[in-house]
Amino acid sequence: MSTSKLETYGTAVGNALNVTLLVASLVYAAVVIYFTQPDRGGLLDEQWNEDGFCIHNKHVDHWSSFDTCLYVDVIFSSILAVMWWKWRSVPGMDAISTPTVMIILSTLGHGFAHGGMAAKLRKGRDEQENIEDTPEEATWPMLLAFCGLFWFPLLKAAMPKMNSILVALFALMSTFGPVLGGGLKKQLGFAYIQTIVSIALHISQLSLPTEEKKAREYMTMAMTGVIPMITAWIEALFCGAFFQSLGGHVWYDAAIILSYIIFYVNSYQANMTKNRTSSTKDKTT
Repeated sequence: MSTSKLETYGTAVGNALNVTLLVASLVYAAVVIYFTQPDRGGLLDEQWNEDGFCIHNKHVDHWSSFDTCLYVDVIFSSILAVMWWKWRSVPGMDAISTPTVMIILSTLGHGFAHGGMAAKLRKGRDEQENIEDTPEEATWPMLLAFCGLFWFPLLKAAMPKMNSILVALFALMSTFGPVLGGGLKKQLGFAYIQTIVSIALHISQLSLPTEEKKAREYMTMAMTGVIPMITAWIEALFCGAFFQSLGGHVWYDAAIILSYIIFYVNSYQANMTKNRTSSTKDKTT
């Protein structure tokens, strides 16, 4: 297959994946909003609906799904950080350097947020209370920290070409919007975050110039969203059936960072092959 056909194929696949994942995220949000209304149960799993997450080992100190999310996020973001440090200067890797740094930071922030949620579980609060911080409990320093350590790097990773000031404004809106609006019930917290990130990422990707969509990373970056999206649906629909016993929400966090690590390794290998080929051609001319 010629290079032009490969580029056309990659662009088409990337477009299709970005559109599909965006629609899947919006449908997920709509389903959660609809079926968490009073007297509209039946589709979403009861265990998931109780907390808005599928929590394994809920009453086991330091080994709930939230604890293991913290461990997974810290360990694998550290591994990705080492990869980035070693490969950041490889020709061709510069295009994904900024998103990778932001993914590392946002994954750490994500993990620390789960660590805070795990700490709340350990306090033995009533199971009917929201696991997420309520607007009354969340202090301004906590919200600002969440904005800076989670929302900003996450949105910057999704929209790396956007001016950082604008990204910061979007991060502030994402953080304080629910608070000013009276707060979100616990079942909507995850859908809220996933929907905003999906809109930012996939519209940003779909808006790239045609030439940039020809890069193989356009297609492979879109692929990183497939397993997390499938995992999100499984968690909400089949928590009690089998997902909780397998570890619960930790698999969602693992799917995100591992998918990106696979993408990053694949990009490194492709660029190394390209660089070796280019070097060989230069020597023979």
